[in-house]
Amino acid sequence: MLPALGNFYFSFTDFNGNIHVPHRWVGLQNYMQALSSDFRNIGEAVQNTFIFSILVTLGQNALAVLLAVLVNIKLRGRNIYRSVLFMPSVLGVVVIGLIWTLMFDPFSGPVHALLQSMGFDSPLLGSPNAALYLVVFVMIWSYAGYSMIIYLAGLQNIPEELYEASRIDGSSDWQNFRHITLPLLQPAITLNVLLSIIGTLGAYDIIVVLTNGGPGMASTTLGLYIFKNLYLPGLSKGYLAALSILQFALILFVVVIVQYYLRRREVDQ
Repeated sequence: MLPALGNFYFSFTDFNGNIHVPHRWVGLQNYMQALSSDFRNIGEAVQNTFIFSILVTLGQNALAVLLAVLVNIKLRGRNIYRSVLFMPSVLGVVVIGLIWTLMFDPFSGPVHALLQSMGFDSPLLGSPNAALYLVVFVMIWSYAGYSMIIYLAGLQNIPEELYEASRIDGSSDWQNFRHITLPLLQPAITLNVLLSIIGTLGAYDIIVVLTNGGPGMASTTLGLYIFKNLYLPGLSKGYLAALSILQFALILFVVVIVQYYLRRREVDQ
């Protein structure tokens, strides 16, 4: 709590990171700078942040539900499948970054070789048009297994009798999924969506390892923009504190709206 309060206080000063150097109270100057002279860069970072968050949240949860349904089927070796699918979630960010940097290598990577064999040629992580979406793909690959476990727990709490009664009435598997599985998975969906949104709106580590926000600012999110400017000489740390407060306010606003909507859906279901 104290670090958060300290950060909030320093966002109204020209603090340079050295507590032994006196700092001045500048009021809303740091916030005005973020919304005026630096608005172009910050606006691009915020846009990338929302694209990244929306795509990862939708893709990760859609894939996780599908995987959870598949590994919930009674088949031989399903615990092995669950472990394999969950494994990327326990790998460190550096390991994940190294794996996919090698996979996307524009000279010797297998993904690039596959694209060339299909008549496409792209620098992949070095492409301004592709870098952000490749990071989205890696993020989904990394954490879909984690979301799958939560959905799997939700599926195992659904009484089998509901499906049996529905089959007797002649319902198809799709109708069972739509009218039984999804409504009863709403608490798990709420939890996973909120975790995904919070994680992606503040994400920067996986992006640092894969692209460092490049090329240019093509894959720079707001969290990464703050991180990259943290050690620039001459830049006020009070200004960066103000940016972090704005990021917190953005995340809080989105989470409150999404949580309200999802809770309403739970009640309606």
